[in-house]
Amino acid sequence: MSVMQAMGLDNEQVLDLLVESWPQWCRKVPDLELLAEPAKMDAWRRSAPAAQVDLVLRGLAQLAATDGGDDVDAARVLAWLLMPVAVRLSAELVEFDPDIDEHIAACLWIEVRTARWQTAARLVPNVAWRLRRQVCIELGDRARIDTHRDRTLARTLIDDEIARTEHPGVDPYESTVRDELLAVLEWGRDQELITEADCQLLADVVAAAATTTRRGCPDSIPLLGDVVSERVAARWGVSGRTVRRHARRSIAALAGAVADGSVGAVRRIA
Repeated sequence: MSVMQAMGLDNEQVLDLLVESWPQWCRKVPDLELLAEPAKMDAWRRSAPAAQVDLVLRGLAQLAATDGGDDVDAARVLAWLLMPVAVRLSAELVEFDPDIDEHIAACLWIEVRTARWQTAARLVPNVAWRLRRQVCIELGDRARIDTHRDRTLARTLIDDEIARTEHPGVDPYESTVRDELLAVLEWGRDQELITEADCQLLADVVAAAATTTRRGCPDSIPLLGDVVSERVAARWGVSGRTVRRHARRSIAALAGAVADGSVGAVRRIA
């Protein structure tokens, strides 16, 4: 199975989606107008100035990101455009896991849904670095990660908005617990135990569990049960199984390495 197949993407279908959606996307993100003929995206990417290409891809990332346009179709197009990065990574790591393409597909989807479209760093190298790092962590091959690269690409502060609720003014869980959780997540990210995407996903899981119990569900609803996982999965555009897998891995990484002074917060979310 290829990464394309694992993501359910088809060249012709994605290109049709790109052409059909381009006019409305241009109205939302004017930088996309730099590409006048979306049907010729591939040729344009090879010939246009790098700065213009980055602006267009960044515009797609803005539309695709959960903190931007939250547009799943734009996420599909961006993932398709980043497929060369995924294919190269698959070729590099294929000997480590027979299901490497599924790992890469899941990680790539999360990366396009959390792409840093607001940063100054060029989009494709940023996503490529984060994708490679995340897949290597999943494979347990931390030695392969290039620790000499610019780590600031993976170290922006976590915003309290990742703990948002659907109802403004209603805190999804007590502020003290939220603060402890965010502190642990930031620490885990800085220690390279988890990625920023892991932080955002886990915070969304906790927020979803809190708001679910507030709506009349039993207080004992499992943090990684189907109800919570499916709510988060619908927002991220992945399966509930993927949510549970990533969240469990993050919790295990934190619980296994967190300092004694912060273990209380990990116990609260585990």
